[in-house]
Amino acid sequence: MAYLTKREKEILAHLKKDPTISQEELAKKLQITRSAAAVHISNLMRKGFILGRGYILDERSGILIAGKAWLEISAQVEDSTIDLSCGGIGFLMATELAKHQLKPTLFTVLGKDDVGDHIYQQLQENGVNVQHIIRSHSYSTHKRLIVRNGASELYQIAAANVYNFSEDEKKNWDDLLHSAKVLLIDSSFEQLIEGLFEQIKEYNLFTSIIGASLNWSIEKGFTRLPQVFLVCDENELYNFAGGFQLGLPETSFPVCQKIADHGLAALVVVFPQQGVVLSTKKETLFLPASPLKGTGTVMGIATGIAGGLAAGYGFRQATRRAMGKS
Repeated sequence: MAYLTKREKEILAHLKKDPTISQEELAKKLQITRSAAAVHISNLMRKGFILGRGYILDERSGILIAGKAWLEISAQVEDSTIDLSCGGIGFLMATELAKHQLKPTLFTVLGKDDVGDHIYQQLQENGVNVQHIIRSHSYSTHKRLIVRNGASELYQIAAANVYNFSEDEKKNWDDLLHSAKVLLIDSSFEQLIEGLFEQIKEYNLFTSIIGASLNWSIEKGFTRLPQVFLVCDENELYNFAGGFQLGLPETSFPVCQKIADHGLAALVVVFPQQGVVLSTKKETLFLPASPLKGTGTVMGIATGIAGGLAAGYGFRQATRRAMGKS
């Protein structure tokens, strides 16, 4: 979806109230000429917000998140403490978006157990749409134990089950993809990654795969899709391709442009102290961070961009907004 002007937003609001309104009536309501109204309608069709004659609107909802949620148990040997918190890419992305007055839809699986109840309640309280979370008596909610001694991680243990989706649940997932504007998906959600390539193409769905390496994304073919945007940090880019100097964003431009030229919508590389490099087919540019706020995390930037795209902004403005909110 492209950026919407203030006038285009006003026109969409009128069309939602009265899809049969004529261009002449619309012009009167907006106090503009009929020819100006026709130009705005044409632009909205070009941008994909009106799908055809009769003012058929693109009614796709906002952001769909598919990712795991679990109970995180952190044990600290140094001071003999144990902390419990909700974690998992699905939980973290959903609650991050909800902080910014967005209401993302989370698709995940939780057991019908006390841990699942707690995570479900936390998501509800944070303003996440939990309507499509699967709750199952035959599934035990994920748990992860991390043991540290000071700043050093000694080991971690993840207790997880594999869930087999029913045909109805697969159909629900497909319907959610069809109705979403932007998808953020956890790369470890293997049951949903299978077949995702064709679904992204079919539904023309802006998608970012979180937690995947650049090498994995290229091997799976996702970098060939013009709907996919990838967000990584400078170390991930350097480990994958090298060819630039860490800490100097502009030196990464040739590497970033080469990856963007595979065909994906955008590559966004986070330089924690300096800002981000945004690379699309058309351009590669550096967006500096605020000296007071810094750049933000990879997940924060990815969720922020998703929010901007869902609101109708292009990648440059969506990325700037993401940096301001991280």
